[in-house]
Amino acid sequence: MKTKPLGDRIKPATWRTWLGQWAELLQSGMPALDALSLSSELQNGHSRGKLLNLGLSRASRFLQEGQNIQTAFRAAFGKVPMHLEIALVCAQASGDLGLALQTQLDRWKTTSDAQHTLGKSLVYPMLVLTLACACWVLLHHVSAPHLIQKTNTSTPTFTLSDSLLFIGIVVLPIAAYFKFRPTKTQTETQTLLPNNLWLTSNFYHVIACELHAGLDLMHCLRHRILPTATWWGGTYLSTKTLHRLNKLMLGIQQQLKLGMSLSQSIQAAGAPGFLVRQSQLAEQTGNLAYCFFLASKVYEMRARETQQRLQNTLPSMALAIAALTLALAYQFTLAPLYNNLTGLS
Repeated sequence: MKTKPLGDRIKPATWRTWLGQWAELLQSGMPALDALSLSSELQNGHSRGKLLNLGLSRASRFLQEGQNIQTAFRAAFGKVPMHLEIALVCAQASGDLGLALQTQLDRWKTTSDAQHTLGKSLVYPMLVLTLACACWVLLHHVSAPHLIQKTNTSTPTFTLSDSLLFIGIVVLPIAAYFKFRPTKTQTETQTLLPNNLWLTSNFYHVIACELHAGLDLMHCLRHRILPTATWWGGTYLSTKTLHRLNKLMLGIQQQLKLGMSLSQSIQAAGAPGFLVRQSQLAEQTGNLAYCFFLASKVYEMRARETQQRLQNTLPSMALAIAALTLALAYQFTLAPLYNNLTGLS
């Protein structure tokens, strides 16, 4: 059976804790190997930390043998987190490992905190819906034996309460659709969930960091594979978003090879209008990295707005659905049972 790489067996929280310690030691002026050894010794408190310590020991040995830092970590762990790998690439280009690690660590914490907040905001709506469905199932099992004979001998009638419930069943999905329907801007569609917006923001942030470190523009526009959502349906959406972004970068590369400027290439490739305007400003100032930093910030703001809208709307939607579910449970279980018992008395 194929075993997972050592890097995949370590939790992201463990990676982030060690990354912060290593970055802090480096920024204090400690040499890279000494800081790596000291941060490795601090990871023996739990099993995941022992795995990380094992990989760091291997990486330190590879570095002492003369391998570059990116190759050493890949050989030691098999696979490292995306943010650490980008930090190592930028550090090799800029020579400032501490700053590169701290920049990627801050970005990793930002996206991780956003995902954690979104997950917590979904707990209450899911709990309300689960309790409402459980209540309906309980009422149905309690009242069903008493309703069998009544159902077989009586003819169905359509009352006013049935009409109101039918209207509620029709109106609630329509209202939810108009509240959460995707709105299309000039070049792209704003989705219901913020996951793809965060993915797009990370995509542009990686390009900006590499440009800021001094890497060549054509190299920064290469095809990329970033971590995607693992939940059902999210993988397809994330893969589709990555394909669109890589296709856009390929189009920019092709236009640059034809001799166009960056802003002309971005416009010809069909990029969003704000990115074209930012590239024009970047050409005037000479700071190309700032163009992609701004693009990353724009998508981060959109992701936060989408997430805030979900957090404000989902609880009320869950309560409305729960109320409708309980009304249906009453109409089709308790009300017939009450009529049945009244008839028997």
